[in-house]
Amino acid sequence: MKQLIQDLKRMDRNIWIRFIGETLNGIAFMMLMPFFALYLKEKVDSLVQVGVVMAVAPTVAVAGSVMGGRLADTCGRKPIMILSMLGNGIVMLGFLFFDSFPAYMILSAGMGFFNSLFHPAASAMVTDVTESENRTEAFGLLRMGHNIGAAIGPLIGATIVVLSKAVIFLSAAATLIIYSLIVLFFIRETLPAQKQPDSQKDDFSSSLKILLRDKVLALFVVTGIVISMGFSQTEGMLPLHFDNEMSHIFGKNNPFPYLMALNGALVVLFQFPISRWANAKPIGKMMLYGALLFGIGLLAIGWLPTLFGHWNTNYIIVLSSLLLAYTVYTLGEMVMSPVQMTFVANIAPENLRGTYMGASGLQWIIGGAAGPVLGGLLLEHSFGNLLFTLLGFGCIAAGMIYLSLDRRVKGKNATPKIKRAG
Repeated sequence: MKQLIQDLKRMDRNIWIRFIGETLNGIAFMMLMPFFALYLKEKVDSLVQVGVVMAVAPTVAVAGSVMGGRLADTCGRKPIMILSMLGNGIVMLGFLFFDSFPAYMILSAGMGFFNSLFHPAASAMVTDVTESENRTEAFGLLRMGHNIGAAIGPLIGATIVVLSKAVIFLSAAATLIIYSLIVLFFIRETLPAQKQPDSQKDDFSSSLKILLRDKVLALFVVTGIVISMGFSQTEGMLPLHFDNEMSHIFGKNNPFPYLMALNGALVVLFQFPISRWANAKPIGKMMLYGALLFGIGLLAIGWLPTLFGHWNTNYIIVLSSLLLAYTVYTLGEMVMSPVQMTFVANIAPENLRGTYMGASGLQWIIGGAAGPVLGGLLLEHSFGNLLFTLLGFGCIAAGMIYLSLDRRVKGKNATPKIKRAG
């Protein structure tokens, strides 16, 4: 316990301020996201259109992520984070005033663009204020903050959605704007001063050339697309799979919010201890172990609803089994996610941290675009078990590639094994 307190105390002030902001942000988004696909299902004509709307955001975010990373390396981390939060808040308000498939596509595009600006700048800021041996813990702490909100948000949303969906969008918008004000008044800029003149001479095309030359980063991004597609199902399309296979068991009481609440609670309780444990382990092996558990969890989440629906299993048994499967999935997520960020942070040159973080974010953006479209097509025909089977085995294969990449980097003496400081 004493060592834990010391680890927490040494975290930079910016990390703790962002911890508070990530908690607020998690509450806002996770009030909305468990019901977003179901909300769209009521407004548009088919599940394919639901998938298209949800895919527009990550498609547009491809440009936003690379642009945000480059701007973070030239204009600074802080102004890009503020722009992102304000823009996203305004887009959330737009859902209150427009009600058509084309309008939802435009709003989704805006949400994807502004959201993608934030993460490269914010991740680069974490890298700026932490030493390499402490980064896994720092990224883990921020994930814990987000998931405090993720644990609370779905439960609040489940209560509010019965009364008014408008309140959820208003709450999300207000929280994003509050977060932008927290960044404006309390976060300090961390862009390395000595790098600013040189960075500003580089243009957008030159940054792309730099990224394309780094084959390790490129393969890391391509591999991560499969992981991202898995996340896109569990964070958005999964309630549709439950609705297809088990609506006669649950009725309108879809179990998805309970799984999201469990996910958030587990991350709150165990993310930081797991990150501290992973700090002392080889990065490649941690990514492998995390991807294995993640993939096994996806396989269980995909097949259990089909089997339970066919057998007309008791409600309590179904919910308990799904919670157990989601625990395995979440454990894989907790092991893998912070270490992925550390891997990218460690291979990034100091003057290109935002650019590298933006490029690594493409895995989430591309996977987040392809995942809902694939999910919508397969779920339209009740092929959810096939969807999760493909992604489950794909994630297991991704873990093996991660291990190979880390060994390749170590062979060049670019990414040493993480060891505990002190």
